[in-house]
Amino acid sequence: MSNKTKFVIFLIVCVALTLTPVTIMLLNANWVWPMRDISVALAFLGMSIVGMQFLPISRMPWLADSIPLDKMYKTHHVISAVSVGLILLHPILLLAGQEMFFEEPFWLQAGEIALLGLILIAITSIFRKKLKISYTTWLLLHDIFTLCIMVFGLWHMFGRNYYMRNSAMTAAWIVLMVIWGGLALYIRLIRPLILAKHPYKIEKVVSEGKDTYSVYLLPDGFERPAFKAGQVAWISRGNSPFVISRNPFSYSGSTEWDAIRFSIKKAGDFTNTISEWKPGERMYVDGPYGTFDLDDPRMQKGLVLLGGGIGIAPIMSILNTMADKGDKRPVYVFYGDLNEETVLFQDEFESLKSRLNMTLVQVLEKPRNPEACEYKGYITKELLLAKLPENYKELFYFMCGPLPMMDAMHKHLAAMGVPKSQIASEKYEMA
Repeated sequence: MSNKTKFVIFLIVCVALTLTPVTIMLLNANWVWPMRDISVALAFLGMSIVGMQFLPISRMPWLADSIPLDKMYKTHHVISAVSVGLILLHPILLLAGQEMFFEEPFWLQAGEIALLGLILIAITSIFRKKLKISYTTWLLLHDIFTLCIMVFGLWHMFGRNYYMRNSAMTAAWIVLMVIWGGLALYIRLIRPLILAKHPYKIEKVVSEGKDTYSVYLLPDGFERPAFKAGQVAWISRGNSPFVISRNPFSYSGSTEWDAIRFSIKKAGDFTNTISEWKPGERMYVDGPYGTFDLDDPRMQKGLVLLGGGIGIAPIMSILNTMADKGDKRPVYVFYGDLNEETVLFQDEFESLKSRLNMTLVQVLEKPRNPEACEYKGYITKELLLAKLPENYKELFYFMCGPLPMMDAMHKHLAAMGVPKSQIASEKYEMA
């Protein structure tokens, strides 16, 4: 089955399951009080959207190579915000319609608790960095608030027992609850159990530059699964795969090496300890994921790789894989970094030059020695046009780096007339 077919099936299933409760409700509404019916319809839709968010973030292996993960997570954030808005409209419309309760039964309190959980999950997600909440703490809060929303939200719906009296409606929500519970069980129990059977051990940790290290991992007692250059995995350190958080990193080594390599910059509670990691320590790798594939027909005329800072990591995987496979298609690398001290993989780039049909353009934002730096500042549209061949619109573009850099690259490529179908990005904004 093709990746496109799998994606279409996934999309149809998600939409169908999401719309089932509100469709049943609208078909059976008596519209005696339209404001109430509209508010309930919005709440049903919002609640089903909240539950279905388990599906795209579960990283089911069947979908691993058919959904661009950066777009999926961005869509997850947008759809989650929409669900918050829909559910918030439910009490607002009821109050506008003046449905008042002089006593507060527990099913009503349950709805208030679910609404509070919804508001808190939105606040902690949108303002996580400003509130200085660590990624691991945020994930724990996210799980708690999600459980609160689902349990008390469903309690509210079944306790009110207005539209839920309809047998089709009851059946629909039971089916959805089974699906959501199954996905939660897969994420928190089944997937860790699978990972427990496939541990890795650290072969070595190598310093690549200021605050950046490469960790090489070997499978501990099993055959290493194949991956594709440009893919990503979620990794965790320790003796157990049952952890609150795993962290996403790009493969930075060749697909042809025995060990897998991740290149990581110190930037948070998990990554700050990488310099202390020791050979022989146990690691767990949940992956590979992602749709990038060097065999894609769109890439056969050549590649343009745009990297900024540690965003050069997946590009090194692509370059090393091409070199090891004797791939001589033209590849243009534009690599931006802060200065000479932060530049990564200098020796590796030198070695790759003789093995690839590669043009390397290195740009330093604030070089320590400006006179010795050929390209200063940022990667600009003018620089791209100056270094790329006449058929640049036929080449395939891959980018990874800081969000402002990637936004700028998208604008440059749009101004240059590069088709969106010829552009891929690795852009993970994890709340």
